[in-house]
Amino acid sequence: MGFKQELIDFSQVKVSFGEQMKKHTSLGVGGNAEYFAYIDTLYGLNKLLVLAKEYKIPFKIIGNGTNILVADGGFEGLIISLKGLNDVFFKRDFVKVMAGATIDKLSKFCIDHKLSGMEALSGIPATVGGAIVMNAGAFGNNISDHVVSVQTLCGGKIKTYDKSECKFGYRKSRFLGGKEVVISATFSFREGVREVISASVKNYAEIRKSMQPLGRSCGSVFKNPKDKTAGFLIECAGLKGQKIGGASISTVHGNFIMNEGKATANDVFLLINYIKDKIKKEFGITLTEEVELIGEF
Repeated sequence: MGFKQELIDFSQVKVSFGEQMKKHTSLGVGGNAEYFAYIDTLYGLNKLLVLAKEYKIPFKIIGNGTNILVADGGFEGLIISLKGLNDVFFKRDFVKVMAGATIDKLSKFCIDHKLSGMEALSGIPATVGGAIVMNAGAFGNNISDHVVSVQTLCGGKIKTYDKSECKFGYRKSRFLGGKEVVISATFSFREGVREVISASVKNYAEIRKSMQPLGRSCGSVFKNPKDKTAGFLIECAGLKGQKIGGASISTVHGNFIMNEGKATANDVFLLINYIKDKIKKEFGITLTEEVELIGEF
């Protein structure tokens, strides 16, 4: 029958072909995905993974598209968006969150139910699945601080990992680059006062607004090296405002690359490598990308 026809016949997912990935990334750059699927059930996700394996089609899972850079040549394979898998609910004394729910949706749930712990992380423009994989954090807090367990899907089976098995570290977990797809996570939060929690969320939002640029970016481009921040190193190297094509290093925060309107993925990629070369020569430090590269560069 063929992979494309299988997708067409599978009515329980929304599928498109030659989908423009610039529409699905915060940077607003990148070529087309050969196959693109939007799922809102675990059955749909599992069926797609089975088909991809059967036809040997490479696949990538995305959420909010905030930490990815898709090549101008696009991606020859299947992109699966989990944004439709976004329920947040109580499970006994814990909060269970599906992978496609945004951090802001989880934060709002916590405010509504007087749960404290997500305040510093609110405003991170990611889905919970992506945040778990990267162990996203802000202001000295990490998503893993509140994790009880993580559920994944692989080979048609759901597996649960206790926090101790997740191998969380600075911007990493056991799920990074793996074959298992994070489908949900279970969290534990402490009780708090709604007004205090809400005020704290607003305070962090103001701090974030003062520190980070407005406009199209992928968030932090590089992980922070030991005892330094990437933004500080980039600023010390005098790189703020540097441009390649339509991409520029933010004048507000050195660890942000901005799409000024007509940037290509290659512009961003070249600027990433330019920064790495300069920092290596200036400080002897090799920066590591936090942003994930998808496709051929």
